[in-house]
Amino acid sequence: MDMNMTETEDVLVEITENQPVSNNNICLIGYIEEKLNQEFFLICFLVSFYLLLANKIVGTTSSGRVACLRGKEATNDYKRQRHIQKVPPLLLEGEKGQRNRDCYEPAVVSLGPYHHKSRIHFAQAEKYKHITLKEYSLSTGETIDSLYNVFEVVHDARKCYIDGSTDAYKDDEFNQMMLRDGCFVLFYIECISCQNDKSVLNNEYLGALGFANLTRDIFLLENQIPFIVLEILLKLSFPEDNGEDVLNGFFNYLNYGEVIIRDKKVLGRKQPLHLLELYRSYFISFSASSTKSSCMGRRRSKENDSVEDYNYVKRNRSFASVTELKAKGIFLKCTHDESKNEGIKFYSRHCFGKLVLVRRAVSPNTKAIYLNMIAYEMCPHNPNDFRISTYLRVMKSLVIQRNDVKELHAKGILIHSLGRDEEVVKMYDEIETPEENIYVFHQLRQEIEKHCNCKYKTWVAELFTVYLSGPWKTMAMLVATAILFTTLLQTYFAIRPLPDNAS
Repeated sequence: MDMNMTETEDVLVEITENQPVSNNNICLIGYIEEKLNQEFFLICFLVSFYLLLANKIVGTTSSGRVACLRGKEATNDYKRQRHIQKVPPLLLEGEKGQRNRDCYEPAVVSLGPYHHKSRIHFAQAEKYKHITLKEYSLSTGETIDSLYNVFEVVHDARKCYIDGSTDAYKDDEFNQMMLRDGCFVLFYIECISCQNDKSVLNNEYLGALGFANLTRDIFLLENQIPFIVLEILLKLSFPEDNGEDVLNGFFNYLNYGEVIIRDKKVLGRKQPLHLLELYRSYFISFSASSTKSSCMGRRRSKENDSVEDYNYVKRNRSFASVTELKAKGIFLKCTHDESKNEGIKFYSRHCFGKLVLVRRAVSPNTKAIYLNMIAYEMCPHNPNDFRISTYLRVMKSLVIQRNDVKELHAKGILIHSLGRDEEVVKMYDEIETPEENIYVFHQLRQEIEKHCNCKYKTWVAELFTVYLSGPWKTMAMLVATAILFTTLLQTYFAIRPLPDNAS
């Protein structure tokens, strides 16, 4: 009998009850049992291998998921390094982005490596940087060679820029560029803040038009130099207060249009990355109760929260303009304590509402400064509360027409030098705010709408805004009330005359 068999062949053995078991049958049964045991062990091995591999994958995924949720391994392995970023490309798209493209590019001077020697008309400013370096050398009593030796921030300053953007500069070249740019910026800040005769040099070398555009160029996002550069120069030039008063006067000139020294400290404990970041933190701040972020995981409570709190479209809509709020009994007021720079507050009283805003100056350079501060807030690795975007979102809601600008100007909240009020409306309209602090904006809008929905408050507001808004209207209202009252008295006594005592 031929017993050639393969492992894939099926074996069927029939054993009857009365069939005797022979030696051949015993050999056949043993062969079959051996084959089945081999296949059984092979199957068990494959199943065990697959189970082990599956557990390995699931375990790795689970641990990775826990690491992402807890943030332990991710925090330890990844160290965040902040850089002087470039303008996000998404801000340059769209109709408004194309129109605002010039607001992100320097017009007179290039600072830092991003736009260095990119245009021919920067050559005059490059020559002027050597003049400001000499002026700084004379004011500090240090020679230029000694400044190059003391001013050694190559490695720290390089880390502040995007990787690869400073590779074209050797250490000496980069160090000289940082020193010249820092002296140029500090010289301009000192001219504005101290109001000395040095501003004549600016007009002489750059002209009046170039001098007028220096402010916007200094606050461009891609035109920033590390603040560590300015910090060293400020300490050498102002050893008493490290330049605190100079920066204070310069920032107040931008905020209020006048050089004043306030009690608020400009330099905090944490060193800013660049001058734009420092000015942004000084420009405006929110109160402690309004600094909650909408993405901090607020728990939903059906008793306290409405559905609108979790509807992005309803929550993100704008509120009424200045003139519309005034018709509803909400009046504007300029804050008295400008040292805190808390610029958005609303108070609802029994018969009226009060919207408190901080005073701000608007100049031809304001739009570019606002857009670059927004671009800074949109960059990655910049922890912030979107204070500039939120402030501008509020102003875009308030300023819709020229009468809104007039009302803000009459209350001393908005001071502008753009010529016409329509230019201010146009400026706010052309500024895009892709993101803002939703919690702060939604809370403010909700409080205003709650006040406007109260009937008796709006009726009292209509009485004062429509019928008692001026002296002649008030007098006419009083005369009409007196006539109505006497008419009612005459009618009453005509129906019910007084009793005749004589009879």
